[in-house]
Amino acid sequence: MRNLFLQLSRMPPALMLLLILGLAVTATMLYMQQSNEANRKINEIQSANDAQLNQKGPVVYAVKDIPEGQEITQDAVEVREELLSKIPAQAMTSPSAGVGNIAAYTITSGQMVFMNAIKARAVQVGFEGEIKDGMRAVTFGIDTNSGVAGFIYPGCFVDILCIAGSGGDTKAAPVLSDVKVIAVGATYRKAPGETTATQASSITVLVNPNDAERLVKAISAGKPYLTLRNQKDHSPLATVDISSLFPKAALAEDTSEVANSLPPPSLPPPPASGSPDASAPPPPPPMHEIELWSGSKKEVLSVPQG
Repeated sequence: MRNLFLQLSRMPPALMLLLILGLAVTATMLYMQQSNEANRKINEIQSANDAQLNQKGPVVYAVKDIPEGQEITQDAVEVREELLSKIPAQAMTSPSAGVGNIAAYTITSGQMVFMNAIKARAVQVGFEGEIKDGMRAVTFGIDTNSGVAGFIYPGCFVDILCIAGSGGDTKAAPVLSDVKVIAVGATYRKAPGETTATQASSITVLVNPNDAERLVKAISAGKPYLTLRNQKDHSPLATVDISSLFPKAALAEDTSEVANSLPPPSLPPPPASGSPDASAPPPPPPMHEIELWSGSKKEVLSVPQG
């Protein structure tokens, strides 16, 4: 190293300057090369990040309302492309994960479907799985006319009207509103893709205990009719008690008819001819007469006996 410095010190100034310039250029080129390599790596990383941010993936959306407890069908969901950065970890990415299972809560149209929004159908064991806690299943008879020509199906919603009276006194009014149908005849699950009406002689609806009493009372006193709702229409109707369809006068007549149908009460035989009427009050007892004398003056005082 010492010999190198001695040789450099003996070099002419011009050659020394040229050597220094060469070293400077070499160092600059090395620096520029390293800087360009670093910038290239930075650009590659930035491009990869941008590509990842703009990358899209599939996610499942509901295209119509899916009420809680209803089966998720193929026509109720669709797949859309979204940026991966906007897709939550619990989002459903394939319809096959949800179709055929049960909605754990109501999924509204346009909402992203999450994995916790479904529960396996295996959890719903038999018909009892269709009855929610605190609710009751009530079955009653229908026919083609009162059952909307067989277009009632499990999972739809109906209003229940009752007809009472006859002739000009006939009245009809809703007794229950927006009631869910859970079975038609012996069928409690709608077949996928079914397009024909199902004729049945009975229907089972899901109601709370108070409405169950009202419904049983209504179908016992009048004829029930069903009106089918659109799946998106859950607006309530004003309902009445079946007894309000019967006028009070008719109730009074019914009471009198019942009274007239009873046998008359036994009466005592009439009194024999010439005998005193037993129902007439007895004659008063004769009065006692007491004579009072004052000197030659006499007074008579009448007092009752006893």
